[in-house]
Amino acid sequence: MKIRTIFAFSLALWQLVLCAQTRYWQVQDGLPTGEVRQIIPLPNHQTLVNCEGVFCISDGESFLPLSCDRRQTYQLEHYADSIGYGHYWQGDSLLWLRDFYRVYLFDMSTRSFRYDISERLISLSDFTPSPSTVNDWQGGTWSGTLGNGIAYIPPMKSGWNIKYNVDSLIAVARKAAELNLQFRDGRCLKSRNLNQLICVNSADGTETLLNERLPQLYAYRYIVGACSLSEPWIVLYSQNGACMLNTETDTLAPFPPSDVIDEYTDKYNCMVQGTDSTLWIGTQNGLFKYDGTTTLRIEGLANNCIRSLVLDTYGNVWAGTAYGISKITPSVTNLDASDGIPLVSMMERAACLTADGSLVFVHHSSHATIFRPEWLSDSLNATVPVLTQFIVNGNEELFNSDNVWSLAYDENYLTFHFSSLDYAHPSHVLYRYRLVGLEDEWNQSASSSGSAVADYKALPPGDYLFEAQASSDDGTWSESLTVSVTIHPPFWLTWWAKLIYCGIVLLIGIILLRLYIRKKRRQLERENDAKVNRLFELREEARHQFAENTQIDPKKIAINAEEEKLMLHLLAAVEEHLDDTDYNVDQLARDVALSRTNLYSKLRNMLGISPADFIRNVRLKRAAQLLSTSTASVSEISERVGFATPRNFSASFKKMFGVLPSEYKSPQ
Repeated sequence: MKIRTIFAFSLALWQLVLCAQTRYWQVQDGLPTGEVRQIIPLPNHQTLVNCEGVFCISDGESFLPLSCDRRQTYQLEHYADSIGYGHYWQGDSLLWLRDFYRVYLFDMSTRSFRYDISERLISLSDFTPSPSTVNDWQGGTWSGTLGNGIAYIPPMKSGWNIKYNVDSLIAVARKAAELNLQFRDGRCLKSRNLNQLICVNSADGTETLLNERLPQLYAYRYIVGACSLSEPWIVLYSQNGACMLNTETDTLAPFPPSDVIDEYTDKYNCMVQGTDSTLWIGTQNGLFKYDGTTTLRIEGLANNCIRSLVLDTYGNVWAGTAYGISKITPSVTNLDASDGIPLVSMMERAACLTADGSLVFVHHSSHATIFRPEWLSDSLNATVPVLTQFIVNGNEELFNSDNVWSLAYDENYLTFHFSSLDYAHPSHVLYRYRLVGLEDEWNQSASSSGSAVADYKALPPGDYLFEAQASSDDGTWSESLTVSVTIHPPFWLTWWAKLIYCGIVLLIGIILLRLYIRKKRRQLERENDAKVNRLFELREEARHQFAENTQIDPKKIAINAEEEKLMLHLLAAVEEHLDDTDYNVDQLARDVALSRTNLYSKLRNMLGISPADFIRNVRLKRAAQLLSTSTASVSEISERVGFATPRNFSASFKKMFGVLPSEYKSPQ
């Protein structure tokens, strides 16, 4: 009876695993129709599907349609039902496809169809039949149907057909949930009546109630377990808190992680100490890691209600949750139906490691999930992600083999779709990405569907390098998928446009400078003309003053201080030799320390007369003054002002003043 029960349970478990692992892709997943005639694995691990002449390609999660103009394809002369569907690889990138009616040429480098078939058509005999059931790069099986899309069965894990004594394993796992901790001094710690702790002496079996020594234990509603730390401390945890017990002194101390954990919950469900002495704490609302100094809440779990914790033979931590099982170390991996793990609620603290390395998680009264960790580990490392779609401003771009794009300035809304194409365990793959040139830190993708999306909006012109990586269950990141994108600046921001701008600015600057110089020149010319005119006016005024007045005032006949000073010297020199008939121009030049030529030039410029005229005019003006103010005769005055004869004096005087000296002389 017992053997029959075990066999029935094992058979049911195997059927559950097989059914749970099977995945389906139908029209709602991107297939053009449910009629799948041809499935071909591509070198980059994608899958090309022919739905009766309508094609699509896998992106790791669903299928993307491929544009194909059937009017430009090669049409067979005769119906080819006898040879069916076929394909032929020409090199690494050209794939020839054949159905009953046509021949197609698919170019992997651009992921598009070509239509220059008639020029290069190969022999139809070279085509290999294309079955609708194939194996992919992971060993999974793709099966096309004629109305229900594709059924996918991941590669089978070895070991699922091993028979277990399920009842005994469930009993062992449940017994592991009981509080039964051995002290170093030989005592054994057990619980009684939910919140009482009993120490049993292993020598004589006597029991001691710790609550009598430590009445504060009654504050804990239900003490569900204990976990050894470094001697002599152990952790006691309950449904409403945790504390630390010193097994040597039987004293209590606060549990340090409680300060952090209490922010989320006070219900502790399970604890286990890792091989590196790290304490893992499972609660009603989160899994926590305590390394002796800091407490960290673990992120990334499919469910945060932790029911049980157990270590496998490799030292990795596994958690049974309220919705399945998760592997915690070395990185968080949530197991699901694709791993053959049912997504059901696990029993609290009902998990154990068996002698043969199997893990047992109890979830129903007579059911358990039993497996070995190595059955779930993949032999392949995480592969380099593949760019499955590149969308610019909402429009999908054609692919190129180099993953290099050159875009205009307004093509700056970019979306990258990428996938590691892990069809067997898509939920295990994590992604991270960054756009070098815009950001240095990696962005983590929360997608667990098998593909990921990176979206960038309103990128400025520049050179960018998109990098994406995938991780395996052990946390190792793959090599990077790299996509080079250059967004060119608009023509008005290009280097030659900037050069033109600089030339225009320079030209405008030169024009403005020339206009300014011309304006300043005209202004200076006007000012100079005004100064010259004013100088002429002053000069005429000075000459008029000298010619009309008998009084010689240097200030009135000089237009600047230098001329005034020279005029004073000239007048003083002539006055000093006024009665000297032989006083001439050469003597005057020596007296004022000027050359004859220089003296001539200055007097011509100042008064418009020669030095000889200046000497004669000064003599005559002095004579006029004497004639007006003195009683001397004309002859005496003539002699006094340096004329040799009165006759000569009279002639010169009349020429200058228009009257004879005798007529000018004031009446007595």
